Amino acid sequence: MDKALLKQSRRLNLRNGGPNCPIPPIVLMTDDQRLPDPEPAIRALPRDSMVIFRHYDHPMRAKLGAKLRTICRAKGIPFLVANDVALALKVDADGLHFPEYRALTDPGIYQRIPEHFMRTSACHALTTIQRLGLIPEATRPDGVLISPIFPTQSHPGTNPMSRTDIRQISRMCHMLGITPIGLGGITAQTTEKLRMSALASIAGIGFSVANTPSPH
Repeated sequence: MDKALLKQSRRLNLRNGGPNCPIPPIVLMTDDQRLPDPEPAIRALPRDSMVIFRHYDHPMRAKLGAKLRTICRAKGIPFLVANDVALALKVDADGLHFPEYRALTDPGIYQRIPEHFMRTSACHALTTIQRLGLIPEATRPDGVLISPIFPTQSHPGTNPMSRTDIRQISRMCHMLGITPIGLGGITAQTTEKLRMSALASIAGIGFSVANTPSPH
């Protein structure tokens, strides 16, 4: 991980999330295609990181999830499972991440998971954060991943969100007590463009293997 990227993410987190921000500066998203073996990337993460385990199509998803959860626990970083309550409970995860459609079609899901779980949601439009704002405060997501904020390899050809939408969603997040997380096309160069944004954390896949990160 580029040192400049890590430094900028920590600045954003302290300025926009505060010293007690529930979401760390760096969020690693695992991915079947772009990060088929996430173990080295997770082992190399700095301490102020978090992992969202996706790998939806892995033939041994439960086994891999349990292994990665053990690694995260040893490092003292939160491990969230994406869109699978049963697996999250099975591997004793720290929380759950839900895709946007779950927030829109089944917002009650946030009230049906353990109270101590960290909660995050994808957010691709202003209407989504407005819908999340209707969830009771005690069970709202701790953070939302706003994406894509830049052109991304995960969705080639997809236009990134407008600066205006990103700014509006981020501001609404702060009003609702939700941490805004930027996802999509995150690199050391693009992160520089976020210097004055209201985002508090950054998330991604590719940045995890670009360079060898510092363990601290």
